[in-house]
Amino acid sequence: MKVLMLTPLMKMGYGVPEAIASLARGMAPLGIETVVGCMDSDDSFGDLTIRHVNPHPPLVLDLAAQEGAIVVVANGSPYFEVLPALTGKVRTIAYEYGDPTPEMFAADAAERRAIVEHKRSAVYPNVDAVAVISEFIRHDIGWPQSHVVVLGVDHIPDLGPKPARRRPAEAVDREPLRVGTLMRLGEGEARYKGTDLLPALREAIADGLGDDAEVRFEVMGRGTPEDAARLRAAGFTVHLNATDVERAAYLRELDVFVTPSKWEGMNLPLVEAQALGTPGLAFDTGAHPEFTPLLFRSVADVALQVAAYSDDRDGLLAEHGRAARAFVRDRLRWQDSAERMARLIRDQAPSTAPRRRRLPARLADQARRGLLSVRHHGLRETWRRNSAKLRRTG
Repeated sequence: MKVLMLTPLMKMGYGVPEAIASLARGMAPLGIETVVGCMDSDDSFGDLTIRHVNPHPPLVLDLAAQEGAIVVVANGSPYFEVLPALTGKVRTIAYEYGDPTPEMFAADAAERRAIVEHKRSAVYPNVDAVAVISEFIRHDIGWPQSHVVVLGVDHIPDLGPKPARRRPAEAVDREPLRVGTLMRLGEGEARYKGTDLLPALREAIADGLGDDAEVRFEVMGRGTPEDAARLRAAGFTVHLNATDVERAAYLRELDVFVTPSKWEGMNLPLVEAQALGTPGLAFDTGAHPEFTPLLFRSVADVALQVAAYSDDRDGLLAEHGRAARAFVRDRLRWQDSAERMARLIRDQAPSTAPRRRRLPARLADQARRGLLSVRHHGLRETWRRNSAKLRRTG
């Protein structure tokens, strides 16, 4: 059985191509062969079959026919918008990674809001299945019947827990505490990625550590020399456009990883840092509660946690590093993700009605979804969404 996976780019350094490659490799032993269709690619994924195709329904159908694919999975726009025209000719799945809140983008908020509404009204109802990368995204897109297929983390080599320090505690305590993050550095995404919070985080952490402790604040990410210069002027050590090897070494060597992001459907750098044994601190927002146990409500709370690590590096810091590694590696395996996607590809035919579970299981699931919705959206927004659904079905 063949599946055609669609994504704009298949290049190293982007999360979606890595996800597609990992899923394809995991599904191959399960009898599902993957062909990737995209608009641009490099030679980073030489073990995959990659074809270039523009996001037009006749071209996508021609490619699917040439390759013998009976299922088409779109990973985001502009291929999402192609799927409704393919329904009835091939099976179609929209794999949703989520859209940050449009109001976080002052320049094109209205356009982004229109895209979100179009997907909800014209794409999701007209495909055979919707898959999402987290429970948060399931609720954020307002499509509760979507299937959660979380991403894995074991593409990151498992180096084990960080080894115990061999130097005297006094020497270790005199070393600067390395606190860092990894994010895209461009100004266009600065508001939702929390770039504007970095100076406040740096100041709060430095104040919390006191005069006797040293801290080194670091930022790694894709960006321009101008982006790097702006952060360096604010007192950060910047690692610009690193390779995957440099990225993994950086996340491993940090003492503490902190993400200032205000919205995430998953947050891959946060997960990768934990997989490499580094505690990952995040704000209690978006999908973060699903991917780290170290959640905080404010910059001040993050600073207090970092100060506690500085005071007890061989104890609390080491313990949280081990716990963070176990947390993600026990939950996020690509083989599990591949098995979930393979089941969806095989079972979600247009004419197959989903089996209804017994009433107690359905009621428990509805209660769980309601609680998650209140947590992510608040009581008022949850009430508004449910009232709108009742009006549509009434």
